[in-house]
Amino acid sequence: MASRRDALDLFTKSATSVLDAWFESDHVKAAFAFDSIVGNYAAPSTPGSAYVLLHHVFGEANGEKGAWGHAMGGMGAITQAMLKEAELLGITIRTDTEVSKVLVKGGSTSGVQLSNGETITAKKVIANVGPKLLYSQMIDEQHLEPEFRRRVRAFRVGSGTFRMNVALSELPDFTCKPGIHLQPHHQSGIVIGPTMNYLEQAYMDAIQHGWSTQPIVEMLIPSTIDPSLTPQGQHVASLFCQQFAPELPDGKSWDDCRELAAQTIIDTVTRHAPNFHDSIIAQQIHSPLDLERKFGLIGGDIFHGALGLDQLWSNRPFMGFADYRTPIRGLYLCGSGSHPGGGVTGIPGHNAAMEILRDR
Repeated sequence: MASRRDALDLFTKSATSVLDAWFESDHVKAAFAFDSIVGNYAAPSTPGSAYVLLHHVFGEANGEKGAWGHAMGGMGAITQAMLKEAELLGITIRTDTEVSKVLVKGGSTSGVQLSNGETITAKKVIANVGPKLLYSQMIDEQHLEPEFRRRVRAFRVGSGTFRMNVALSELPDFTCKPGIHLQPHHQSGIVIGPTMNYLEQAYMDAIQHGWSTQPIVEMLIPSTIDPSLTPQGQHVASLFCQQFAPELPDGKSWDDCRELAAQTIIDTVTRHAPNFHDSIIAQQIHSPLDLERKFGLIGGDIFHGALGLDQLWSNRPFMGFADYRTPIRGLYLCGSGSHPGGGVTGIPGHNAAMEILRDR
């Protein structure tokens, strides 16, 4: 019974409420609360944020529960491994081939149309894009019921995420842990979000101004454990930054503000590691709008849709269509917009494959 109570708390309460019941230290609570707002455009005090915290810690890597792993060679190594296996099975993979429309005839899919006008016929189409993109931009509306289209319009997206990658001439020299020589913290997730109020204020600032002057930043330096990523003595770091409005207030555009936001992030890290700014050799910026344009993430949502109770389990993406099937026969959804949501688990694809095999 106690575990059921805990589960109910995690699905319905805010991270703040759950953490207050377990911990006294504000710094300890903030360390846990960070995971409650990763990919979640909300504050730790927002009801439902406790589940997002759970979502980030219930996995495992190499048999260690709650741990995250690093793919040697970078995240692209995962898809390259999938490519090699697919080619061994005789599968043809085409890249730089944008699908513009799912073709429908008599309530069933008949294939896809590419952006260059080419048509590929198929009895089954498996979509790894988000449900918002699939249903609002890739299927003609006459093939979807009005009530379903209304649900699609109301589907919540926008994770408040801003991503940066930087090449560094040396490791960050943190004032709390000095030195540019390799230390254990350089091989860990380094989170700038020291207090609950800091995390809360970042969200409030984003609502009012678009982003905070003191944003939440998680830095990972994968080159400290994977030397294949950089020349000797140099490093690459990823900056996962949270609470950047998917749509800026007052009619502003991310095209005009992305550089300023990136500078705010760099300045924030530099306050904690004074050598950071001057050690940057090159940088790559992905605002929420960049994430949408480059990766098809509507609203820049890294999870293909908010992880709220109304969009989880049998409701992901919509009640009645949580079994990876869609209103179009032969069309399946296999990405993060289906159960159980985002993260590099492979679970949505695995589950979708099982349902496709059943339908055969």
